[in-house]
Amino acid sequence: MEKEIDLDEITEVALRNHFPREDVDFTPWLAQNLNLLGETIGIDLIASETESPIGSYRLDILAEESGSERKIAIENQFGTTDHSHLGQLITYMAGVNADVVIWLAEDFREEHITALNHLNQISTSETNFFAIKPRLIKIGDSKPALEFVIKAQPDTWEKDVKGQSRISKRELEYQKFWSELIESYSSKDPEFKLKRPTIYNSMKFMVKNGISYGWGFTRDKNFRIVLWIDTGTQERNHEILDTILNYKNDIESKLGNHMRYFKDENVQRIAINLTKEINSDIMNLDDETREELLNWSVRMMPKFREVFDPLIKEIV
Repeated sequence: MEKEIDLDEITEVALRNHFPREDVDFTPWLAQNLNLLGETIGIDLIASETESPIGSYRLDILAEESGSERKIAIENQFGTTDHSHLGQLITYMAGVNADVVIWLAEDFREEHITALNHLNQISTSETNFFAIKPRLIKIGDSKPALEFVIKAQPDTWEKDVKGQSRISKRELEYQKFWSELIESYSSKDPEFKLKRPTIYNSMKFMVKNGISYGWGFTRDKNFRIVLWIDTGTQERNHEILDTILNYKNDIESKLGNHMRYFKDENVQRIAINLTKEINSDIMNLDDETREELLNWSVRMMPKFREVFDPLIKEIV
């Protein structure tokens, strides 16, 4: 006699049942849980700002890709997509110079999926468009869970082929260096989740919304370990830095006097750097300097975090 397998049904629940309003309920929740969306599309997302002003409009979420300088524009829409929101997406993309555009809606009209697919086909690997359906589901009487269903996305293989020739020699050198650092640092820190090397002069990883660590080459031919602070508002960023500066003597007694603290009234994001002089550029790193940089980066990042992690946990 065959054993009877008892399975319950999956049912879909309206988003408004748990997020009454898109702007005050769903968008703030998503900004705090971008890792769930990021896992779906394969991008490590960091929330930078919500309700970001673009002319007379406001972009729901402006995010960044961890480990790179790529900007991601995220627009949420309850109900069925419309032409107005499609136009806003293009406006937002231009307004913030976004590399990735993500449109979330409960239901997509066929013509809007066609439009996003066309934009993906005519763009290069630097620009990507996604259509995502946020879906609340329940199994029997369970609490609802949210999943993201991809309705449109880039043709990765085709775009990578088209974009390969557009990567400069400098970007390839950055990518090679960061790939080596990821491999070395991952063996040192099992919790380090960054997997994809960037092609830019800096690479970062998020530890908390608005707080990132990373490494970078500077314009004055130095190298740095960095703590970036970007909570979404300049006022809050400056408050955090001012509090950290109360511990300046203690910080420098542990990390040395090569610390730099950057606060610019015209720039929202703040950077705290531990600098290493190399007097070299990524294009002319000799093997000895390269090996020294990799070893220094792997050795000093845990010490850097050992100093700042407790402060961040207490302040933020």
